[in-house]
Amino acid sequence: MKAVKYLVAGLLVMGLAAPAMAQEVNYKDALKPIETTLKAGNVDAKEFAKEVKAYQKTFKKDPKALVALGNALVINKKYTEGNAVADAVIAKFKNYGDAYILKGDIFAMQDNGGEAASWYKQCMIMDPKNPQGYISYARVYQKIDPNGSAEALQKLKTINPDYPVEAETGHTFYANGNYEKAYENFSKAKHSTMEEYIFYEYCFTAYILNKKDEALQLCKEGMQKYPKDTAFQILAMRAAVDTQNFEDALNYATAIINNADVKKNSSIYSYYGLALAGNKQYDQALEQYNKALEMNKEDVKPYQYISETYKAMGNEDKAIEFAQTYMEKNPNAAPSDFVKMAEIYNAKAQKGGADKAVWVDKAIGVYNIFAEKYPQIKAYADLQAANIAFQNELDDKALENYEKVIKELESKQYDEDEKGYLMQAYKNAGYIYWGSKNDLDTARPYFEKLIKLDPNNSLAKKALGLEEEAAQ
Repeated sequence: MKAVKYLVAGLLVMGLAAPAMAQEVNYKDALKPIETTLKAGNVDAKEFAKEVKAYQKTFKKDPKALVALGNALVINKKYTEGNAVADAVIAKFKNYGDAYILKGDIFAMQDNGGEAASWYKQCMIMDPKNPQGYISYARVYQKIDPNGSAEALQKLKTINPDYPVEAETGHTFYANGNYEKAYENFSKAKHSTMEEYIFYEYCFTAYILNKKDEALQLCKEGMQKYPKDTAFQILAMRAAVDTQNFEDALNYATAIINNADVKKNSSIYSYYGLALAGNKQYDQALEQYNKALEMNKEDVKPYQYISETYKAMGNEDKAIEFAQTYMEKNPNAAPSDFVKMAEIYNAKAQKGGADKAVWVDKAIGVYNIFAEKYPQIKAYADLQAANIAFQNELDDKALENYEKVIKELESKQYDEDEKGYLMQAYKNAGYIYWGSKNDLDTARPYFEKLIKLDPNNSLAKKALGLEEEAAQ
């Protein structure tokens, strides 16, 4: 779907054309010359006023026809004239809700949401069975007061139980960026009641909330229902990559790349690369990442993707080169970025050789920077540094970092995650002293602390002789 399609779907002026579409042919035909004059732009004010007055006289008893005239004026930004038409209808037909909608639309189009809402509310009061009053009120209020907007739609459901309130309410919260509430309502709605753009919002909401398996299934449904709408296919590609459904991802990506109607961007090329890499087509993946970099030099993420691809190919030197570039160009590196960088050094260390300790030190150095940048999760960083040393059998380096974890967490009130870090530090430090250094006396305090936190820990029980006591 083209972006403009989604933009138009969310405009507050959605009510403008509604009354006109349901009109009888006689006034539609009479309105055409006025519409043609308005579109031409070269309006003789006096002659045009006569033309409008003649139309109003002919259809003075038909509020639908009069509101259609008002809509034609407002669509062409003749707000003063359109407002006068609306006032005349209200004066004569006070319970005709579309006239109030017309006045609300005039203010909405001039960015006066508060005044627009007041007229939409008048429609709800004077013509309570008119659904457009509730819909327009909800839409103009969706950013100011999304809860009030949702309440208006709930009122509509009491009047019209068949109206797709859940879908519309989901759209209201989606437009306001409240994805949790949007998903809550979308998931209650019947898919058949959702307009195309709202169904896409449902798919995107599930994706944003990390419900990516569900997002992928919804996108598949969207592709079946709206085969010409490539937005579903693009989102399906992303969801398939993120859920490691790489074969599906590559099929979607290939179709997108080969579709001349889809405007390509760096993200599309990057995800095409990820789909290729997931299918172990590494050289082709690298080509796509480089296209992404060429298209958008501000997007540094492809450097990390290139690094990960070289790591998968077993070329840690190139992986390190691009990981360093990524980290240098990304001052807002996330914790996961540091983990990926450290794991490349660890992969290099795992291959052994004389420089093994050097690569472990580099990995630990990455975690030290991580700990400085994110002091609130320092214990996690120190634990990962210790684990890398432990995996590479560099016991003293491992103990040094396990002690950092223990010292920090024993001095504070730790949460459940941190409790897990502490137990792992106790366990591994105790194991090193007992299993590697053959020093149970030094190991014993670690296991004693561990057994207090994890009474059923088998290693601690064995080290402390508790299994033997239980057997006796």
